Amino acid sequence: MTGRFAKIAYGVGNLGQALFFNTVQTFLIFFYTDTVRLDPGLVGLAFAISYGVWNAINDPLIGVLSDRTRTRWGRRIPYIVFGAPLTFLLFVLVWSPPLGGRPLTNPSHMGIFFYFAVVIALFDLAYTAVSVTYTALFPEAFEDLEERTEVSIYRQVAAMIGTALGLAITPVIVGSLSERFGELGGWTGAGVILGLVGGGAFGFSLLGSRERKKLSEEEALPFIASFKETFTNRSFLAFVGANLMICYIWSWLSAMVPFFTKYVIGAEEEQMSLIFIGMFVTSMAFYPLWRKIALRLGSKRTLALAVTLFVVFMLPVLFVANLPQAFATMLFVGAATPASRWCGISCSAT
Repeated sequence: MTGRFAKIAYGVGNLGQALFFNTVQTFLIFFYTDTVRLDPGLVGLAFAISYGVWNAINDPLIGVLSDRTRTRWGRRIPYIVFGAPLTFLLFVLVWSPPLGGRPLTNPSHMGIFFYFAVVIALFDLAYTAVSVTYTALFPEAFEDLEERTEVSIYRQVAAMIGTALGLAITPVIVGSLSERFGELGGWTGAGVILGLVGGGAFGFSLLGSRERKKLSEEEALPFIASFKETFTNRSFLAFVGANLMICYIWSWLSAMVPFFTKYVIGAEEEQMSLIFIGMFVTSMAFYPLWRKIALRLGSKRTLALAVTLFVVFMLPVLFVANLPQAFATMLFVGAATPASRWCGISCSAT
């Protein structure tokens, strides 16, 4: 399929990418610590190994495997076709630990620790298989610069919607379902709903995905050679360094918000949606302005300006004591966030 519909369809896949990433990044530690009541040390250990260290392994692994895959449907598309349903299933299982409807009475329960570690590792593998190959399709499917620019806009809009669903809508869904099914059931139900949306977005992207046969037939670089090319590219390493620092801060910030909302400002869990909504309101409002600034100043200077503003706007967090103050703070933080996308920084891919 070609034309504008195909471009929009492919761009919609970024919704699933952002939704899965941000939901896990923001709420997973909170869920297993505060709702499941697994020991925070065990939660951190499982998350660090099965989602952190494992991430650094499976990303290049999937890249190498997909480069060497040869099928009648191409080398990327089969990973999305089979990976999207697996990602949905494992996403639901992440939020469905076998507790019998009640939180743990023994925080050091090793069975739940191993369940968490195994399920999140499998989820991350499936998500990586879809996310990496979906992203790799972009330069292959859209060669023309004008065409890529148009598709990039669709991808950015989809990513913003997916991020909003993952951050702001998740607490609302959990709160609504918890009234009927209990808190644990609320999280499982949210996993089903959000998983269907995210998996469906990846599936819909296939309507606009295509692979060039010529590229599929090319021989991939040997594994060691590909690493050498990567780690001798100074421009790429500089970009990765900046990306690492920004993603580190965003990961910390997003994972902190649920705990901050409940234990620092004493708000209801559902009210954390208001904090994220404040950020999205100004983020979308300032998006066109940051685009103009990026075109005028260039990526490096724009990114430096945005990071400086971000640090300044985050300082009031040290003094925030209630929900209105937290909402106002995130309005300012949101104003500095769109710049990272115009500078090519993204933390929504695994």
